[in-house]
Amino acid sequence: MDYKFDKEPTKKADRAAYWNNEILKARKFEENWRERANGIVQRYRDDNVNRFERETRMNIFHSNVDTLKSALYFKTPKPRCTRRFKTDDPIGKTIAMVMERGLQYQLDMYDFDGTIKRAIEDMLIVGRGAVRLRYDPVLVTGDPQRIPVQVEPITGIGEIAPGQMGEVQVAQRLLDPEGNEVQQEDVKQDVRGMFIEGDPVEEIGEQSIRCEYVHWQDLTISPSRCWEDVKWIAFRHLLSREDLIDYYGTKGEQIPLTYRSSQLSEYQDNPEPDMAEVYEIWNKRSGKQIFVATSFNEVLEEFDDPYNLDGFWPMPEPIYSISTTDTTLPVPEIFIYEDQLFELDLITQRIAALTEALKRRGVYDASFQELIRLADANDNEFIAVENFAMLQAGGGLANVMQEAPLQNLITAITALYQSRKIVIETIYEITGISDIMRGTSASRETATAQRIKGQFGAMRLTSRQRAIEKFLDKIMTLKAELLVENLEPSLLEKMTAVALPPEVVAVMQDDRLRSYRVSIDTEESSAIDQAMDQKNRTDFLTAMVQFLQTVGPLVNSGAIGFDQAKMMMLFAARAFPGARELEESLEAIQPPQPQSNPADKIIELEGAKLQAQTEEAKSDIQIKVARLELDKEKTKADVALKQQKLEIDAAKIVTG
Repeated sequence: MDYKFDKEPTKKADRAAYWNNEILKARKFEENWRERANGIVQRYRDDNVNRFERETRMNIFHSNVDTLKSALYFKTPKPRCTRRFKTDDPIGKTIAMVMERGLQYQLDMYDFDGTIKRAIEDMLIVGRGAVRLRYDPVLVTGDPQRIPVQVEPITGIGEIAPGQMGEVQVAQRLLDPEGNEVQQEDVKQDVRGMFIEGDPVEEIGEQSIRCEYVHWQDLTISPSRCWEDVKWIAFRHLLSREDLIDYYGTKGEQIPLTYRSSQLSEYQDNPEPDMAEVYEIWNKRSGKQIFVATSFNEVLEEFDDPYNLDGFWPMPEPIYSISTTDTTLPVPEIFIYEDQLFELDLITQRIAALTEALKRRGVYDASFQELIRLADANDNEFIAVENFAMLQAGGGLANVMQEAPLQNLITAITALYQSRKIVIETIYEITGISDIMRGTSASRETATAQRIKGQFGAMRLTSRQRAIEKFLDKIMTLKAELLVENLEPSLLEKMTAVALPPEVVAVMQDDRLRSYRVSIDTEESSAIDQAMDQKNRTDFLTAMVQFLQTVGPLVNSGAIGFDQAKMMMLFAARAFPGARELEESLEAIQPPQPQSNPADKIIELEGAKLQAQTEEAKSDIQIKVARLELDKEKTKADVALKQQKLEIDAAKIVTG
């Protein structure tokens, strides 16, 4: 029965009951899928309740999952962090480098591959795979706090000198910064002064951002049409009594144990519950992280948005094998070829039954009891018959002994094998698993034919590969957010070997990831993508070489203009995947400058030399003309001076 509150109440007791009821309703909504998923897991592992009466069947489902798992995820991807806007920004370049190296460090330190492979395996088996991000700071106990101590003198009225009164120091006391008196025996002293020791200081010793696998049974999502409409998610934790006490103290002693571990259930008739189900709820409406336990009427813990992520959730959207637009409920892939698997098992069981019946059997004349030994006779062994003459008279072994016919059984088994082959091919067509992907092909096929088949087989998986790449991109983005938000700059410097000045730290913490794009190298995640990328690059280089060899002479001869040739080259390059990375470089190509004739160069140099000589001669003439003008002016001045002197001398004679 639904709980009486439609919205989250404010009282803690009511809130615990509310969330337990919400989780119960959501798991009821997923109950049918979870029950069928359990059966699918048993089929994948080929589990049988009675191992001594196991059914004969062909577990092609396990083979399909392993093939797809290897094709969809190949190895650890390389993180890439680039600026959204290609501007000249030294700080931005430093931040992008720090985030990229920090992400790579986190991937190298922890088992990222194992986590992603388990999630993909869940997707292929039960229809949904999920991981979560967890920021895990390790607190270490440091040195005790140093609390300074001040000396306060206690003064009183006393006689300083005979006949004089004044204040004299009669005692002193020791006080901490809050004014509390401190005992002398607790005080220590060094060159920095007197102090007492307080409580030890807890410091962050190590910080990690882990990507953790979430088992499909431990994730509950509020019933929604799509991921954007999800109101809350809950992670289930199975805790023993010791774990409960470690996490929640005395409250952990009161939490009821309601879950039976599978290990005990398998070997005990009536096992007692030995675990408690604790749900970690992330409520997007209130922005809170809440911990509740099943059948416990109190909220265990509650925190405000612990990670401060843009999307709030500590996990990306789960990956689905088959997604629909009306619900987030998973649809296992096995559902689309379940009928073919049933038919395959039926045919395999019939083959096994007919093969069991395919034995050498027959009848013989009871008068010749010795013939019963003939079926077990060894090579070159002869059986003694007492009435051999009678046996000969009766026409020999052919008349006294007959075997049951086997040809009909052999024909039926051959037909069943052919039918089973057709069913298997049908399953491969449904799932999109080609023979090249399985590592099988006909011996008569050429290498070119196999390559073409491989390309078309890979095309069937393109959408799945892109979904995995998008899933990995979101994981890297979340890791980058947690890295920027929580990791200490000093630790980032150690992880990345990049100095972080205060201005870089300020911009990084303020901007977060708004100016940056976090992604992965797609060719690193898939073996098929890697092979195809290598081939595309080789084909592109080969095509460019052939183009230049053909069009280059036409451009040099003037038959084709340079701009036309460049447009043709860009048109051809855009047909190759990944050529967009080179498009800017190709557009920046400029026409070659015309090369001059050596003879023209010599003439040009001689002309310049002659021009220089001419200018030099012209300069010499101008200098000589200037000197002549100067001499002329000097001569005029001398003549005038002499004339003036003569006139003075003549005047003196006249006056004298």
